[in-house]
Amino acid sequence: MEGNPSSADVRNITVAWGRSRRPMRKYFLLLWLLFPVAVIYYHYNDGQDDLAREKAREHLNVIRQFEKAKEPDWQQIVEEYDKVAAALPANERPLVRHQIRLAKAKAKLEMLDVAGAIEDLTLLLRNAAEIHGQDVPITRAIRETLGKAYYYATTLLKTNGATEDEWRPFAERTRQIFRYLAEHQDTGALP
Repeated sequence: MEGNPSSADVRNITVAWGRSRRPMRKYFLLLWLLFPVAVIYYHYNDGQDDLAREKAREHLNVIRQFEKAKEPDWQQIVEEYDKVAAALPANERPLVRHQIRLAKAKAKLEMLDVAGAIEDLTLLLRNAAEIHGQDVPITRAIRETLGKAYYYATTLLKTNGATEDEWRPFAERTRQIFRYLAEHQDTGALP
């Protein structure tokens, strides 16, 4: 009877099959025992930074909801941006920090703290230009916002009855910034 395996053949197959599974059990046991080591390593190294980044991301979403309110409390929003910047890990990329500082300066402009926004944006522009270069998107965005801040300063001074000698330097600085942006515009961005 060739079709029916004998009991000796079945026993040999079972024994061979049972032996081949034992090394796999050892590997799975070894992996199972080493898994907590990997989790602990991640938790005490990159895990803390990732957790801080996730909390900052959630905080930024809350701030954006504050900004979308019908009557935003810009002072509170500026304070929240300070909290987000302080909560970021120490090794966070400078681009992220610059984006947060830019958003904070825009919030200051919304609450008409033009002098404070100009100071912050001037320092931020200097830092961003040193790190990223002159014509990268973050530096251009900072420069555009700085131009808007000088324009707001000019408009506020003119409407409050300041003399031309007081508002003219702000108007000139606005012109210089927007001219620089126009001259250094990416030609591919034009329609």
